Amino acid sequence: QITGLVRSLLNDAQGNLFTDAVLLPYANSAYRKVQRALGNAGAGGFLSDDVLLVVPAVTTPDSSLQVSISDATAPPNQLPTDLLLPLKLWERPNGSTDDFVEMVDLSRHGGLPSRPQDLTLSVWEWRADGIYFIGATQDTQIRLRYLKAYPDLTDATSPVLVRNSQEAIAYATAALAGWARGSPLSEKWDEAAADALEDLVSAAVRREQQSSHRRRPFSSRSGYTPF
Repeated sequence: QITGLVRSLLNDAQGNLFTDAVLLPYANSAYRKVQRALGNAGAGGFLSDDVLLVVPAVTTPDSSLQVSISDATAPPNQLPTDLLLPLKLWERPNGSTDDFVEMVDLSRHGGLPSRPQDLTLSVWEWRADGIYFIGATQDTQIRLRYLKAYPDLTDATSPVLVRNSQEAIAYATAALAGWARGSPLSEKWDEAAADALEDLVSAAVRREQQSSHRRRPFSSRSGYTPF
């Protein structure tokens, strides 16, 4: 649907110039733009939850030591490939059936303190595309909630996972493809893409406003006091 609409917009309905292969890089750029705009507006479709990973125990406690989970961590405990930003983490002893306990995010609060490892991780920090911990003296299972990106389109049969976004993606794709070839209409399609994207963002904001949110007092979130 998207590439067909783009070809019609660029007066190439037969696909003599703007084949699917030619349009694919522009379509993916437009697709990512739509995702960023909706993600910034708080659309819930970009949330993923209940990803379970294990942080190995620190065998020799050391206040200068930190451990991390990143893209380079050995499987199956590396970061999810679609992760953009971790939002919340919970922990429990690995192999147990205990309830998960929410951890404290210190990413914007001066980073991790310097202290020897204990039985629990307690705190975490997101930096350099990794989740960093002080570590614990036992293997710890964490539950991860994060903001994700949808996979790129690979061909004309790839599913578009943002609902009702065909026009926004098609107009932005036409603008990029036309601009690359000096089309005087590229600016018009860029304006049409901005309008279509604004409609999607407005709808996402309305959905969020219809949901009631009750803020928890800070004292109930954790008993941990940052250094």
